[in-house]
Amino acid sequence: MKTEVENPDAAPARIAWYEAHIAESTRHINGRVRLWQRISFARGILFLASVTLAICGFAAVGGVQTPWFVAAGVVFIGLVGVAGFHERVESELADRRIWLRLNQESLARLERDWDRLPIVPVELGRDASVVASDLDLFGRASLFQLIGGVRLPLGVELLKQWMTTVPEVGEVAHRQRAIDELRNHDVFRDQLRYLCHRLASDEGGPDSLLAWSESPEVFDRRRVLIWLARFLAGATAITLAGLLTAWIPLTIGGPLLLGLLAVNFLATVVFAGSIHMQFNRVSPRNDEIRHYQSAFSHLVAGNESFECDRLRELHERLVEPPGDVLAATRILGRIAWMANLRRHGILFLAWLVLQFGFLWDFHVFEFLRQWKARHGTSVRRWLDALAQWEVLGALGQFARDHGDWPFAEVSVQSADQVILRGNELGHPLLDAKTSVRNDVEAGPPGSFLLVTGSNMSGKSTLLRAIGTNTVLAQLGAPVCARSLTLSPLKIETSMRIRDSLADGVSFFMAELRRLKEIVDVARDYEQRPGETLLFLLDEILQGTNSRERHIAVTRVVNHLIHHRAIGAVSTHDLELGTARELAEACRPVHFRESFETIDGRRRMTFDYRARPGIATTTNALELLELVGLDEPNRH
Repeated sequence: MKTEVENPDAAPARIAWYEAHIAESTRHINGRVRLWQRISFARGILFLASVTLAICGFAAVGGVQTPWFVAAGVVFIGLVGVAGFHERVESELADRRIWLRLNQESLARLERDWDRLPIVPVELGRDASVVASDLDLFGRASLFQLIGGVRLPLGVELLKQWMTTVPEVGEVAHRQRAIDELRNHDVFRDQLRYLCHRLASDEGGPDSLLAWSESPEVFDRRRVLIWLARFLAGATAITLAGLLTAWIPLTIGGPLLLGLLAVNFLATVVFAGSIHMQFNRVSPRNDEIRHYQSAFSHLVAGNESFECDRLRELHERLVEPPGDVLAATRILGRIAWMANLRRHGILFLAWLVLQFGFLWDFHVFEFLRQWKARHGTSVRRWLDALAQWEVLGALGQFARDHGDWPFAEVSVQSADQVILRGNELGHPLLDAKTSVRNDVEAGPPGSFLLVTGSNMSGKSTLLRAIGTNTVLAQLGAPVCARSLTLSPLKIETSMRIRDSLADGVSFFMAELRRLKEIVDVARDYEQRPGETLLFLLDEILQGTNSRERHIAVTRVVNHLIHHRAIGAVSTHDLELGTARELAEACRPVHFRESFETIDGRRRMTFDYRARPGIATTTNALELLELVGLDEPNRH
């Protein structure tokens, strides 16, 4: 694994690769659309021809009907063949469009074109939502959207959990090895992404299947219904056989058969709704279980070539007793086909006969119950493994697309030496052309990074770059840096605090409450060996006067470094770095701006480079002049 790189610009090569595949897919789709249209026209012509020939046969004069009917039959057989080919072309078109969309999304991620990317909803608790909002972890233009490629509900939940919790060092190492290995298996990874995307688009989806597998049985207390259904089906079969063989007289068998059909019809009316509800939880359509089979078959077959422990472990979850996932889903697929017979256009009439004559759905439901009794406890294991595969595959794609980003070095450091050190650290959400990278160091405990500078100079972006790269590092993913070294860090932030009219809380009080929460977390983590709090505070306590703000910020930072947290604080208070209480703990860096006159107009520019020391310039008054709010007597 790469823990340091020379930072060649790899993005253009990947962008060119995606553009070529998008162009190829577009050409193929356009060709197939034209073919589909021609086949549709031919299908319509053949249908009209078969109907016309049949009508001619019925209307034939002189009884010469057979040639017309033969011709109609031949044309109809051709129609069936063309219809089958038409459906294959349509299915291929749907698949090609999925591949095109996936490649378009990958290209949009590399270009940071957020409007072309889907937004996957993610539910967060309050504690996680504050940091997530401050660091843009979820939603539009977020780290989650940048990683992308995760659509299954369990996969989304797993990635969210990884992004909002602090893993053990060993777990990070396992993830890094798995991601590093997956990044080099393009075909396997792309096919996995396609299969998971298709499965997530299904009407039922893994959540529904999992909920059904872990739910109590519907008819546990009424198993007599199954035996009654078997008795009625047997009685109907015997009565029919007796009537056909004349063993039972029509005068007896006829009324008996009608009575049995009436009982079957009544049982269907009363219980079919509950049974069909269970069928729908498993597979609303026939092809959904086939999608599971395809996904698991791909994982079981493809994983034989992988070497790292995590991927081998995930393979074992799919094949360990009481039965491997391929055999189980194959059986479930047959049961789902029988359960959805009522939805089959051609076989619907057969289902009516089987249901009202022999209570078909009751027997299928019993097969489903037996499958659940045998394999239900394994479904979560299989779907959890699938979720991990999806997340690791997405992170492998992320690593492949950002081939110039290295893996971070995450290790447990001694309590006095905990440090975050980034060489050429950039913000991962910014385009490579606009991102400016800086060397950053936070820690050891007892010190903090003080970031000063004028408005719009890059202070907030630097803090967010530290936070988002820490999240990436602990995910096991590559980071936007030349190198990054850190210990396990719990991130807490105060950047985008808002007041609350509903709760009657002012902006200043909301900030104080948030800072108290961060100090409490620092106190808690001080007692945890191997884990440290990383605080990122951006322009805090602006809702009060400058004198009291200076005192309050000094006290808050003192509390944090007293509890051995590390972090960074951005501020316009240039005296904070020279305050007696913080002078020894402070490690200052600053950003600066420059002004130039172009075509008679004064303009301000930034280079976004962090330099040692406290800022020596401010730009508030210059900004007033630039927007036309300079001294009134000048006009």
